[in-house]
Amino acid sequence: MPQATAGQISLQLAISRATAASLLAIAGGVTASYGADVELGRYLSSECMTCHGTAKSDSTIPNIFGLGEAHFAEVLRAYRAKALPNPIMQTIAGRLNDEDIAALALYFETAKKPN
Repeated sequence: MPQATAGQISLQLAISRATAASLLAIAGGVTASYGADVELGRYLSSECMTCHGTAKSDSTIPNIFGLGEAHFAEVLRAYRAKALPNPIMQTIAGRLNDEDIAALALYFETAKKPN
């Protein structure tokens, strides 16, 4: 049986490390999505809850609870860029970086609206 060369061993080691890193990212669960941190999202959500947490079904304030991550993040980035017209949301979104938006999107995707 032929022995592996140093190059083959290095390649096998690199593949093993990459596989281990991928498994760790998957095992990270909720933080694996966009590198988002659901606890950061929960922390940042208090300002959102001021309006969205008390909005009724007939309100002009939309329900953001259970909104998909990608859509939520897309809308917040559009407010941040002032592509969507709402001065309050533009101001709030303007203070958020991409990490904050990803964390909020992850949090609100699974958050339940308070009763």
